[in-house]
Amino acid sequence: MKDFLTRPAWIEINLDNFENNIKEIKSIITPGTEIMSVVKSDAYRLGAIPLSYVSRELGIKFFGVATLSEALRFKKEFPDTSVLILGYTPAHLFEDAVKNDITLTIYTLEDARKLDEIAGDLDKIAKLHLAVDSGMSRIGFIPGEKSLEEVKKIFELENIFVEGIFSHFAASESDPEFTKRQFTTFTNFIKEIEDLGYKFTYKHIANSSSVLYHREYDLNMVRPGIIQFGYTDSEKLPEEFGLKEFLSIKAQIAAIREVKAGETVGYERFYKCDKDTKVVTLPLGYADAFPRILSEKIEVLINGKRCKQIGLICMDQMMVDATGVDCKVGDEVVLVGRQGEEEIKIRDICHFSGDCETSFITHFNRRLPKYYYRHGELVHVSKMD
Repeated sequence: MKDFLTRPAWIEINLDNFENNIKEIKSIITPGTEIMSVVKSDAYRLGAIPLSYVSRELGIKFFGVATLSEALRFKKEFPDTSVLILGYTPAHLFEDAVKNDITLTIYTLEDARKLDEIAGDLDKIAKLHLAVDSGMSRIGFIPGEKSLEEVKKIFELENIFVEGIFSHFAASESDPEFTKRQFTTFTNFIKEIEDLGYKFTYKHIANSSSVLYHREYDLNMVRPGIIQFGYTDSEKLPEEFGLKEFLSIKAQIAAIREVKAGETVGYERFYKCDKDTKVVTLPLGYADAFPRILSEKIEVLINGKRCKQIGLICMDQMMVDATGVDCKVGDEVVLVGRQGEEEIKIRDICHFSGDCETSFITHFNRRLPKYYYRHGELVHVSKMD
């Protein structure tokens, strides 16, 4: 029994593997290229703060988030780092961003003018990166004469420093021709701006897949996301790139009962036992990132043996057929990770849910505590306060 647990279901994160992944990324990108570590959504729900302590040790100075609240939390912990909000920030939040030296993404002249005005009132210079829509059809200036004129006017604003310009690949693993077209669209637009006499400190378009597959698109900054954590969101395994998966999901057995043949298990009597069945209950469910669509599709590891989940997954619990497996209440069960000779990967679960690894891990509820290990020692705990 692990007496330090705050809940009998938890995530374990191996910071040594995270360190390995950052080093691998640094080793493959073009020399001199900066890394912007993407830690939006609390590093995909894996803990932006504890992970970034490691990446900062390895020389990472730039971080990307999605919202002002994420940026403020990050800057409070690491005031000396550069943080870019990669998405839309409403104008009424510009003041807090400028006060805290947070870099904003801008893609309209109107917002740039509002930012300039607020920065002037605060007697500060606001940093921004221009977003360009090169084919994602999401956010950004659409290259053309109108956008070129607007960008020119942004550069002329007195209280603005245009530090960078970026775009985002839509299919950098699966569609090389479209990826090349996006890169050409992006860099041609940059050239048109630079031909007017304006310069950018940073230019970036490379995401995780691009980092793995396309050195020619590195420019002078790349933005790795999911690959930092040892996942690829593709058919290719992380170990093919020297990456190591770094999380496990575990739980303790909450209850064990013998259910007779013909009796049912769970809501809607979804599972009917065709034999006398040893039913184990685990204290986590769809509120912890295991949606009901996974019911009766996944397996867990109990004492190194694969056991099928049965019945509908509940909000806080799920049941497992452990017939023939020696176990007791309090025993450790692995839902993701290795136990003995067996291993269950997140990609195995995604196969049944139709999800990708990035999406799956961002569904972890904060109430599922995270325990961080480095060099075999527990070094940090994140839990719901």
